Amino acid sequence: MIADRLELEGWRVVRTDIAGDGVVQLDVRDAEACRSLAQETQPDLWVNNAGFLGAGDAATQPDEIVERVVAVNLLGVIHGTRAALAVMRPREGGRGAGQIITIGSLASWVPVPGECVYAASKAGVLSFTLGLSAELAQQGVTGVRLGVICPDGMLTPMITDVIDDPAIAMTFTGFRQVAPGKVADEVVRMLRRPRRVVSVPHWRGAQVRALSGIPDAALRLAPLFMKLGRSGQDRVRRRLGR
Repeated sequence: MIADRLELEGWRVVRTDIAGDGVVQLDVRDAEACRSLAQETQPDLWVNNAGFLGAGDAATQPDEIVERVVAVNLLGVIHGTRAALAVMRPREGGRGAGQIITIGSLASWVPVPGECVYAASKAGVLSFTLGLSAELAQQGVTGVRLGVICPDGMLTPMITDVIDDPAIAMTFTGFRQVAPGKVADEVVRMLRRPRRVVSVPHWRGAQVRALSGIPDAALRLAPLFMKLGRSGQDRVRRRLGR
């Protein structure tokens, strides 16, 4: 969806996927592969969009699931951002030129029972991006803009493929799920008006940020949110005919 929207805006898009079916094959866990792609394509825009949910009991789920969540969601963003930055930073006499947009999650702000490792990886993405932005500013690299878009739950295959899993109930605590097209629209808006962090929808971002400031209260409210989430999950499951 993001690639389609960018092409409509006139961008020449290089689509990637780990399987490589009809697009450029790229495993974002491979730092050298990310660097090679960036050197080959010389991007003006790099979008970090790969993700893996891996929901479940964080204390007992398999090590390989935990490691894949962190490797794809966090290391993948770090590898991709560093690869793009290596191309963008030398431009304009060292001031840099280009934009790196990462698709994060509202889960980066609040505790998410059932998706603890996923939320932790997304919190790391947010911290890394903001910290790196500060480093670049201190170094005078003002022409490379970094931003994170934090959407609420979206009905992409990452969710619909495991719609029956009770561990993902917290994904459905909003009134409705975010349409992927809304995130694509936000990417275009961020290109036109660069910002560090944007939530989709904006009101949910305000809600979760407020909760993040009172973690004890957020944890006490978790059973209520879980109940709301299960109800929302049931509605979506019925709508999908599952």
